[in-house]
Amino acid sequence: MGRNIRLLFGKEIIGALRDRRTLFLTVFFPLIFYPLILGVISHFSSTQQTQLEATTPAVLVVDHAKDSTFLDELGKTSAFDPIFESDKSQGLADLKGGLGQVLMTVEKSSGGPGLGLDITLSYDQTDQLAVIAASRVRDFLQTYLKSVLQGKLDALGLSYNDLTPPLQISVENTASSSSLGRLILSRLLPYFVVLAILTGAMGLGAEITAGEKERGTIATLLVSQLSRTQIVLGKFLTVLAISLVSSLLSAVGLLIGIRFFGGGLVPGTGVESGFSLSLPAFGWILVVLVPLAVIIAALVIIVGSYARTQKEASTYLLPIYMVIVLVGLVSMTGGMSFQGLRFLIPIANALYALQEIILSGLHVSHLLYTLAANVVCGGLLIAASIRLFKREAVLFRS
Repeated sequence: MGRNIRLLFGKEIIGALRDRRTLFLTVFFPLIFYPLILGVISHFSSTQQTQLEATTPAVLVVDHAKDSTFLDELGKTSAFDPIFESDKSQGLADLKGGLGQVLMTVEKSSGGPGLGLDITLSYDQTDQLAVIAASRVRDFLQTYLKSVLQGKLDALGLSYNDLTPPLQISVENTASSSSLGRLILSRLLPYFVVLAILTGAMGLGAEITAGEKERGTIATLLVSQLSRTQIVLGKFLTVLAISLVSSLLSAVGLLIGIRFFGGGLVPGTGVESGFSLSLPAFGWILVVLVPLAVIIAALVIIVGSYARTQKEASTYLLPIYMVIVLVGLVSMTGGMSFQGLRFLIPIANALYALQEIILSGLHVSHLLYTLAANVVCGGLLIAASIRLFKREAVLFRS
């Protein structure tokens, strides 16, 4: 039985390698595309960040305070260009129209020169330039506050530098460039390797199942000495091998891209020089990927065996593709907590287990739950694919 499966496996692998599309999508695409796309993203991200920092934003000012001290300081700043508006409604209209990036409304109810100001900043927090402009306005206001306070103390005969500040806060970033690199990779790698498994399995799986039914060549296999079980296992192993090779090469491509272009994703962090992923971590990634690839390969074989044509198989596989992509996108955003028994959920558990492996925070229980759930699920799906392939009514349905 094993010899027959190996013969069919070898035949299908040779056929896949002869297909230039499969060879390109499996080997050359992940090794060339991922570094290239990361390089392009890195370049444009760094260029845009440089342009934003070099731009002098415009700040719309609605001044109801008429405080000369504040206006003098406002006129001296070079961090932004103040544009005065008559009232807030007009300022909001001009802000929406793109005349400025931030609207600063200045009110005053009491206090001496430079004091008692009530300032409101309005801006679009989804606009990068507006966020930078608001940051510069806040820096200006902090400098202004210090200047006014220093002037008042000088008038009282006190030295600002001799005073002990009531509170001093220092912020230290304990994240190293290596940990930041792993964080970036933990968001990108699981999604793209699972996507590579899926696309590799879908393309080849539909071709060697529904495609053969459509061309009528599957009848040759059915009248050979191979049993239905051997045919299914041979095709399944072919899809599994191609999808795993595609995913591993995608991981290599991403590692190359992050290594050389990761710093451009977060300018000024030096991610590209500090990133590293150990060989044991890479080994555990492979351990998690194999059962996941088994599930996806078995699903593709089931759909391909049921479908009458390759086009119909692609249609049936589209919802599976969309669900897996959606789960991958949720895991990539990091917006959902995945703990405990949730690691018994097939496919999703592998994505989050891969993230934990990359971040060096994998819990043994999470790994065991993931492997147990995916191995059982994969075994059931393989059994279902064999059972389905043995049904004439399904295999030759019209």
